[in-house]
Amino acid sequence: MMNLAAAGLIIGLLGFQGGAMTEEQLIFQALPERIPGWAASGEDMVYDRDTLYDYMDGGAEVYLAFDFQRVYVRKYINSQGEEISLDIFDMGTSTEAYGIFSCDREDETAGIGQESEYGYGLLRFRQGRYFVSVMASDESAEIEKAVLSLGRAALPALGEDGPAPDLLTRLPAENLRRDRISYFHADVNLNNRYFIASENLLRLDRRTECLFAEYLSGKTDPVNLLMIKYSSPNDARDAHSSFIAGYLPEAEEGDPVRMEDGTWSLVRRREALIVVILDAPDEASALGLFAGIRFDPPR
Repeated sequence: MMNLAAAGLIIGLLGFQGGAMTEEQLIFQALPERIPGWAASGEDMVYDRDTLYDYMDGGAEVYLAFDFQRVYVRKYINSQGEEISLDIFDMGTSTEAYGIFSCDREDETAGIGQESEYGYGLLRFRQGRYFVSVMASDESAEIEKAVLSLGRAALPALGEDGPAPDLLTRLPAENLRRDRISYFHADVNLNNRYFIASENLLRLDRRTECLFAEYLSGKTDPVNLLMIKYSSPNDARDAHSSFIAGYLPEAEEGDPVRMEDGTWSLVRRREALIVVILDAPDEASALGLFAGIRFDPPR
């Protein structure tokens, strides 16, 4: 097996010259053929934007809403026929890798890569522009050990750390649940996190940058903050009008609105940014959270 650290350096550079190995070859050569009790099984596979549905018919649209490039897949089995799938997603940039990792967080950290979590036979982590999923068909102490071992073995092949989205610097820090921040672009990702409407009222697409964050409120339910950066102030203005007409028709001049369930919502626009605050326990909480947003983030 290729030295993993060396493989990671080569992949990080990716300045291939004639005769050099492809990224696909480097990735697979850097992965172990065996770990204790488990061995690679079947053919290594690669799926791109055109073929991802062949691999994951029930979830491909979530990845395709990001700048997904391709996924490298290797399967492992043990003597009992149990299977582990190691999937390495090239998301194009580190911000996109942060995004796909952030959209489904719910387990304890695993200490692998830049951010990670493990629960019930599934390891998820991000490193640089890569998002990695290591998923077993069952759960046991032996399987957990194997899943974590495979994740650690893959890590050195994935290059250096990469930055998170710049929008994170704008969020108010007080009472922020940092493990419940999601970054995404499309309506499908928003509705997976918080259902707004069947219609795309906020005009989200591949060009929009969205953050969804939860804040502790002293109540059972969190206060939710959605921040969207559009390509231009005009795009933001159109989306702002659409959202008010379809979701908050009572809103006037950006004032908080009391909803039917007794919570408060707020929507305001600043240039190319829209901020939506949902489920605030009172009017003051909604206004206070908005006041903490950094519209001119630190440089």
